Amino acid sequence: MMTKDPYHLIDNYKTIPGVYDELYDADGQIRNKYKFLVKSFQELGPAELINRRRDTDRILRENGVTYNLYQSEQREAKERPWELDLFPLVMESEEWRVLERGLNQRADLLDALIRDVYSKRRLLYEKKIPPEILFNETSFLRACDGMYDSNHFLAKNPALLFFVCDLIRAADGNFYVLNDRVQAPSGSGYSLENRIVLSRIFPSMYRDAMVHRVAVYFRSLRKSLTQLSGVSGRDPVIVLLTPGPSNETYFEHAYLAGYLGYTLVQGEDLTVRKNKVYMKTVEGLQQVDLILRRVDDDFMDPLELRGDSLLGVPGLLESVRSGNVKIANPIGTGFLENRALLPFYAELCRFYLGEDLILPMAPTYWLGNKEHYHLVIQNPEKYVFKTVSRTDEETPVTFVELSGQRKDVFLEKLQHAPKRFIAQEMIESATVPVLGENGFRPGRAIMRTFVSSSGSGYQTMAGGLVRVSPSLDEFFITSQRGAWSKDLWVLSTETQKEESLLVPKSDQILISRKSSGVPSRVADNLFWLARYLERSENQTRVIREAIFKILQVEDGYEKESLENILKLVTHVTNSYPGFVGDDSGELFANPFPELQRLTVDKNIVGSLGFHLRSLVLASKSVRDRLSDDMKKILLHLEDQSNYGIDSYDQIIDYLQKIIVNLSSLTGLSFENMSREAGWYFLNLGRRIERSINMILMLQGMIQWKSFEDKSSFETFLRISDIRITYNRRYSGKIDQESVLDILLFDITNPRSLAYQLEQINADLQFLPGKDKKVVYSEDRAALQLYTHFKMKDISIFFESETPLTSVSIWLEELHGYLRVLSDALSSRYFNYTEEQTRIGDTNG
Repeated sequence: MMTKDPYHLIDNYKTIPGVYDELYDADGQIRNKYKFLVKSFQELGPAELINRRRDTDRILRENGVTYNLYQSEQREAKERPWELDLFPLVMESEEWRVLERGLNQRADLLDALIRDVYSKRRLLYEKKIPPEILFNETSFLRACDGMYDSNHFLAKNPALLFFVCDLIRAADGNFYVLNDRVQAPSGSGYSLENRIVLSRIFPSMYRDAMVHRVAVYFRSLRKSLTQLSGVSGRDPVIVLLTPGPSNETYFEHAYLAGYLGYTLVQGEDLTVRKNKVYMKTVEGLQQVDLILRRVDDDFMDPLELRGDSLLGVPGLLESVRSGNVKIANPIGTGFLENRALLPFYAELCRFYLGEDLILPMAPTYWLGNKEHYHLVIQNPEKYVFKTVSRTDEETPVTFVELSGQRKDVFLEKLQHAPKRFIAQEMIESATVPVLGENGFRPGRAIMRTFVSSSGSGYQTMAGGLVRVSPSLDEFFITSQRGAWSKDLWVLSTETQKEESLLVPKSDQILISRKSSGVPSRVADNLFWLARYLERSENQTRVIREAIFKILQVEDGYEKESLENILKLVTHVTNSYPGFVGDDSGELFANPFPELQRLTVDKNIVGSLGFHLRSLVLASKSVRDRLSDDMKKILLHLEDQSNYGIDSYDQIIDYLQKIIVNLSSLTGLSFENMSREAGWYFLNLGRRIERSINMILMLQGMIQWKSFEDKSSFETFLRISDIRITYNRRYSGKIDQESVLDILLFDITNPRSLAYQLEQINADLQFLPGKDKKVVYSEDRAALQLYTHFKMKDISIFFESETPLTSVSIWLEELHGYLRVLSDALSSRYFNYTEEQTRIGDTNG
């Protein structure tokens, strides 16, 4: 609980003598810029603040805002919920303008530096940096040399389209630059999400504070990307390249792609043909004009850079040299993240811009310089040691945390390879207010700012991402180490207009009812998302029915029917031998452990838990294609899969929640998704899987002679959710022929096999790339399937002496045709192979 008195939220806040504090001035008075916020928080009171804290966590969780943590002992990155402190960091306009000028100057400096590095290299001839910093560092890519001279478009436009700068306010109140990020800088999406959440949690407070809007930055960024694409007369094809769902900031990649209106792609979605980059879509190859990348330099082109990379596109650099595709930021800009450059920026600013550096660097020394080395080694406790390269696995350390042998080992590293390290003075940062359980308490913070190119230079986001450590003892403040986040509010002197990415009325938009291309990988994941959804729902219904039967059976009554449904559980989960094995007697006597295992254990291939996890993983690969409601339901499924289950009642409750969520997903996909290419692959996956599930269940029931007793009939009708309709039609009477008819041939039953095949045939007509004069492999497979189905009727089977055996054989044949259809769809739409030429062929 927070303090009981709402007017004493600041009683526990203690400043540190001699250290700049954001909340209090030197006289111990609350700074003017915070008085309104502090008063507003006090008036809300502790109970209401607790409620708003819960609302914040709920909104962030529902929106899927996470930060992935890399853990060497686990195969998959662990998702950590995003932590947002409710109390923002505030800056007044005058104070912000100084930072803004410094950041814009830094952008000009970095742009001039990267151009020089890959062209004339004046900084070497004029001896502004030691040559070892350039030529001994892997971040300098020789493959990019001369690119800015040979590419006419890059020569005329800014090379650096955006960058982020990490700042720290020191104990003296001044800001210092810690480092820059230019290759794939993260944080802007999190900053936007923080702003959206806080403006929702404190709507009147946010409005009355007159805070600068951050949407202006994203509008400027999108405009700059459009201009950089160099396309006129049509909308450019811009994609956001992500390493994939396991990347630590994948949420942000999907979020920004959706917010900016770009297609989210992975390296496998792109290919280079004749020096042009294409996106592999289900509609065919679509040329890409610009790539907004979130992949580091080394991984962008395995042909010329890092050969083991699976994240990039072979041949990409040659396409860039030819001017056929633009990259933001250009490949090679990773050199600007070389920490050995930090001590030289003041001199480089005077060299390139003829100006003094507005934002000073945190005092930094490159240990490859003998003078710097001897200066640092005399008093190493004053510094934090970092490697020159960000890709170096050596983590930053301070001598304060080293002792004994560890200190000796590290000193030996410094002595053996001094050029590998820099030393940065340990700046005691200012303290910032953090809202905790007992009111405000001081913490440490690093501020990340965002700068992008605009039509007339550079523009800085009037806001930013503040990473904060609630502990004053924590020196390293990073998201990987569990830092919280804050929103940065830059106050305006006048009321702000609402800003969004809506285009001005003067810009004409051509009406279109066709979406941009759907990458083959996305279509593949949508197809399998639907199949995992159907598979999970079918298993849920079967396991639930088995438990109902267990709870209903008394004194051996319907024992055979119970054993059959338990065998069906093994059959649909493919968990043989299970209830079908020779030693299944013990399992029949006590089925709970096996049912519990097949329900929740994610590590058993084929179990419900396994398929639910597969469903969630598939959804994360197409996160940018799903609605907010669908994301929330998938989040509920992911949360529910972690519950413990210790009784039949708990299993039933769990399965009921799963069915409701799965049915909600199905309903949303039907009612809310537009009928574009992606939806048809989703629906085809659903229909194919539902058909296969029906076939497998019927084959199992026939195999174990379950259709010889009434109870098994009713069980199967309940699993298929058609029992009420059946009873109404046949007045409570039941037999084999009528049950099989309603399950197989009744077109009015949305779960019947006939209904699925009709839907498959209808959906195939809407797939992209169809020529009416051509019969495609998937059409041929569907025709064979449909014809083989239509050749039979329930009455035909029951004219034979062994109707159930004939049905089982026929179902196996249909199953084969369904597999052929699935393979045909995968081969035509999901698999793109490069054109290859054998050495010695006549065509070269």
